[in-house]
Amino acid sequence: MAPRSVAVIGATERADASSSYVMRNLMAFGFSGAIIPVHPKAETVFGIPTIPSLDRLDAPADVAVIGIGAAHVLGALEDAGRAGVKAAVVLASGFAETDEEGKARQQALVEIARKYGMAICGPNCLGLFNLQNGAALYSSTLSPNLRKGALAILSHSGASAIALANTGRFGLSHIVSCGNSAATDLPDYLSYLADDEATRVIGLVVEAIRDPAAFTSAMQAAHAAEKQVIALRAGKSSKGAEAAAAHTGSLAAANEAYEAFFRRTGVIEAADMDGFVETAALCLSLKARPTRRGVAIVGVSGGGVAHVSDIAEQVGIDLPEFSKQTIARLQALLPSFATPQNPVDTTGVVFADGAIYRSVLDILAQDPAVGLIVAAQDAPVGLDTAGAAEYTGIAEAVAAYAKDATVPVAFISNLSSGHHPAVRERLAGVPVLNGTRAALNAVRRVLDATGATITNASAIEPAGENDPWAERLATAKKLTEREGKQWLAENGLRVTRERLAVTAQESIAAAGAIGFPVVLKIESPDILHKTEVGGVRLGIASAAEAAEAFTAIMRSAHDHAPDANLHGVVVQEMTGRGVEALVGLVRHEPFGLGIVVGVGGVLVELVKDAAFDLLPVDRDAAEALIDRTRLAALLKGYRGAPPADREALIETIVALSNFAGRYGDLIEAVDLNPVVVFEKGACVLDALVISKGA
Repeated sequence: MAPRSVAVIGATERADASSSYVMRNLMAFGFSGAIIPVHPKAETVFGIPTIPSLDRLDAPADVAVIGIGAAHVLGALEDAGRAGVKAAVVLASGFAETDEEGKARQQALVEIARKYGMAICGPNCLGLFNLQNGAALYSSTLSPNLRKGALAILSHSGASAIALANTGRFGLSHIVSCGNSAATDLPDYLSYLADDEATRVIGLVVEAIRDPAAFTSAMQAAHAAEKQVIALRAGKSSKGAEAAAAHTGSLAAANEAYEAFFRRTGVIEAADMDGFVETAALCLSLKARPTRRGVAIVGVSGGGVAHVSDIAEQVGIDLPEFSKQTIARLQALLPSFATPQNPVDTTGVVFADGAIYRSVLDILAQDPAVGLIVAAQDAPVGLDTAGAAEYTGIAEAVAAYAKDATVPVAFISNLSSGHHPAVRERLAGVPVLNGTRAALNAVRRVLDATGATITNASAIEPAGENDPWAERLATAKKLTEREGKQWLAENGLRVTRERLAVTAQESIAAAGAIGFPVVLKIESPDILHKTEVGGVRLGIASAAEAAEAFTAIMRSAHDHAPDANLHGVVVQEMTGRGVEALVGLVRHEPFGLGIVVGVGGVLVELVKDAAFDLLPVDRDAAEALIDRTRLAALLKGYRGAPPADREALIETIVALSNFAGRYGDLIEAVDLNPVVVFEKGACVLDALVISKGA
């Protein structure tokens, strides 16, 4: 990342060669260290004397840029390692992104890196550029318009790195196009940049997180250095994802796992490139991070601020009501026809007197609910000089306020084309954002990340090898629902009372012991969703009904699944009515198990109202999961229904998380649907536990 000498293997003056780009970039951007072209025959490349091989050097080069074809890379990398080179940039494609031969070649590259303790950027990358010292180890055209600044861009995608680096909206400390990241990946660069004095904000373009633990550690270093990290992630769509057997698999795709991981590690995730740019602009320009989540919107038009408020509500920004003192001060300042509320319409009086706009900002900054002010003011680029001049007083007022503001302000244009240059140039030191939705999404995401810290919940002691359930699952036999419930009950979850019946007469005896009415269900490790095979009968109220239901269920299950192993019928207590929830576990590698909470019942996949978080989940996280779904409203008592026991559902969620902490290595998925939440207590009615060996 900061070499004093660079050896370019395969150096050539051929214009289209990757090594040629690197040579020209190093010279064009004034790299002050030694440039060492390596070529077996040529005496000079671009006038710089060559060497035929790295072993001719008196001291190892800090980094070797390998600009030759994939078939020759491993030999060159081995030569570099033997020569004592500890870092390399491998530009060539033809590795794991191609075929099995490429995957084997990449694995051999990783082994060479481990053998010599070598950091490697790539393969299949454009390389990297340290703008602070001109180390342009980069195999594409670099614009002379790039300027030094405080944003570092780390990207798995070369094209995305080019696009984001050349927006013209911010200066850069580093550009890293790391491609396949076979030996050195995002966490390594993050850790480096956490200690880099030139970098204040780090932007990531992520295709995959391969080592969550290493990434989390790097984020801890970034937080300790008070540096914000923004991520744009590719591959969010669920297309091509395999459906899991449990409902939880369809309700929580890998996308939700990444979102949960970024939430936990304090990464600000952008939805698209526009969002990335506006978020980066906001983070780079904020002199102080907001200390409260409330946002005040101010503008000069009632219709204009109403439009901004509409978008703010859609993206989830909190627009708090102002205090009585704030309202009184605004009333005293603004014309009598103004309405002092959030959003604030200052009226056109501020065009004649910019000091009034400044005073509005000062008043809003003293409101106890406001953590950030959004000054929404259009000044289109197509205005003539006289038209643009009408807005400069407002821009100057915002800039004057921002110099020593205790509550930060962002100046936004509703148009993605931005502000007229005459207005923009008066906003030095102010975050200036373009496009209402992209700008407000940036504001919301930065507010969400305010005060983010990485905390590790207390770990649950995992089950030992002598645990009876571990021994049971070592046989790789599938669990029945009844067995799964027994396992859950032993770990603190309340489940229904039930018995297995293998004859009609036994079903009558079991129902009598439990007490009518009862539910009858088929028991088979081969039938996951019982209702689909006619394997469930509800409200059985007599011995005759129990016998008839037993016979009908066994016949229907056999007809629908003739190869299934039918153990018999489970006779289960029929509980009272309540709020039906789904609580489950689903595995998303490389993050492991996560927990899904949502509206349950037979319409679960139609409603698709669920929230996901990674494990472990404590009480606060369980509360947050409930609040992200309609369960929060249902538990309060919807349309005359009595309130349900929210605390009991929280306890169920935490108990399932603890269960996963003990047995996570044995579990592929758990589907508890429904968990009925009563006025007092909660009970698991149906359970599907899928072991990893099943």
